[in-house]
Amino acid sequence: MHNPPLVLVADDDEDFKEILSTKLLGENFEVAEAKDGREAIIKAKSLLPDLIVMDIQMPEVNGTEAVLELARNQATKGIKIVFFSNLMYPWPGVKKDKGEFSKELGAITFLSKEDDLTKIITTIKELLAQS
Repeated sequence: MHNPPLVLVADDDEDFKEILSTKLLGENFEVAEAKDGREAIIKAKSLLPDLIVMDIQMPEVNGTEAVLELARNQATKGIKIVFFSNLMYPWPGVKKDKGEFSKELGAITFLSKEDDLTKIITTIKELLAQS
């Protein structure tokens, strides 16, 4: 693990990415950013972050495709990934619990962008504390 922990925030919403990144920096995390799934894959392979916060709906390569690609790569398959979305049903046609379906796709959980930022940061800290 990096010291301080490195979190990659992948989101095409510049304002939201900036808010989350600023909050993480204020909590003594190192932060890298990606504007879409393609850039997230490239940065994950080069930086090997401790955790990735991955938006689902992004241009180029969406978050789901990026997570599947990272799970297939030997160097990145162990990186903790959290899906992050403001969509109530981010995967149309899938009626499973978002957290459980996230795990099936290779992420460890699902967070809503509507959650309080303090709760999001607390969850990130808890996930990083788990080995």
